[in-house]
Amino acid sequence: MLELDKCTDRILPNGLCLRPSRQACSKANACLTCEKFATDATFLPKLTAQQQRTAQLIEERRNAFTARTGQPMGEDNVWLAGRRQEQDALGRIILKLAQTRLADGPPQAVRGAGVDARTDAITRSQHGS
Repeated sequence: MLELDKCTDRILPNGLCLRPSRQACSKANACLTCEKFATDATFLPKLTAQQQRTAQLIEERRNAFTARTGQPMGEDNVWLAGRRQEQDALGRIILKLAQTRLADGPPQAVRGAGVDARTDAITRSQHGS
């Protein structure tokens, strides 16, 4: 943690990036499903707000899509699939933090809690479901 304080690019609004300082990031803005992402219960308000904003964004974009095209946005839409993956990752992270939160003591860090969301999405797309 002391070393992370020196690397402001590793401190995220909803957690921390644990990748080595000289390693390039290949995830761009997909931290929630990266195995190098870590967070703890102190970030729960930010994560919960992010989850709510993501749900609102999906609803707004789906409504705009329907208004523009006259058809509902299908679940196979690339943009929507990405947002669903984010929702799933946020849900897993929030659930994991709620399960590991200690009543009397410091918050426990959770690393890679959203990784399963990425793995599940890849498996679903490979099997066509």
